[in-house]
Amino acid sequence: MVAAKKISKKKLKEPDEFITLTEQAFIFVRDHLKKVVAGAIGVVIVVLAIVLFQIWEGKKEGEAQAAFASMLETYQKVSSPYNEGSPQQYKDVLGKIDQVIERFPRTSAGKLSYLYKGNLHLRLGEFDEAVKVYNLFLDKGDKENLFRAFAMEGLGYAYEGKKDYPKALESYQRIIEMGAGSRLADAYLAAGRCYEKLGKEKEALESYKIYLKTAEKSQASHMVMRKVSALSE
Repeated sequence: MVAAKKISKKKLKEPDEFITLTEQAFIFVRDHLKKVVAGAIGVVIVVLAIVLFQIWEGKKEGEAQAAFASMLETYQKVSSPYNEGSPQQYKDVLGKIDQVIERFPRTSAGKLSYLYKGNLHLRLGEFDEAVKVYNLFLDKGDKENLFRAFAMEGLGYAYEGKKDYPKALESYQRIIEMGAGSRLADAYLAAGRCYEKLGKEKEALESYKIYLKTAEKSQASHMVMRKVSALSE
C-alpha cells in the first residue's frame, strides 16, 4: 500500500493559487469598477449607434428609391424616342434630379442620378456640364460595369460634341478594355469614328472590322460595311 504523501507545514501555510488569483481579480474589479462599467457602457453605446445608423440608412435608402422612381418616370416621358421633350422639360427634370442628389447624396439612388443628369445635359448640347457630371458619376457612382460603360459612352459623346476626339477616343477605349458586354460593339464603332476624325484610317478600318464581327446585323452595320469598303481601297 502506498503511503499517503505528507504535506509540509510550509506548504500548508502557503496561499492557495486559485484563491489568490480570484482575490486579485476581485480587487482589480473593485478598484477599477468605474472604468469597467464605463467601458461596458461605451461598448453598448457604440453598438446601439451602429444599429440606429443602419436603421436610419435603410430608411434614407427607401426614401431615396421612391424619389428616384418618381424622377425616372418623368425622365422617361421626356426622353422617349417617340416623344422628344423640349429644352424646358429637360431642365425641369434636371431640377428633380438635383433634388434627389441633394437630399440623398450617400444613397445608391442619389449616386445613380448623376448618370441621368449627364444624359440630359448631353441632350441639351451642354457638353462641358455633361463631361463634369459623367466624371462625378465615375468617381462617386455605382461600380457596376454596365452603368460605368454607359457613363463612359456618354462622356465620349460629350467630348465628340466638343470636337475633342482624342479624349472621346480615350473614353471609348476604356469601355473596350472593360469588355463591357452590350456596349462593346458600339464602343468599337465610336472609336472608328474618332480615328477617322483624327485621320488615322488604318486604326479606323480595324475598329470597324471588329465592330462588324461583334455587332448584330442592323442598319448601322450596312453603313459600316460601306465605310470598310471605302477605307480598304
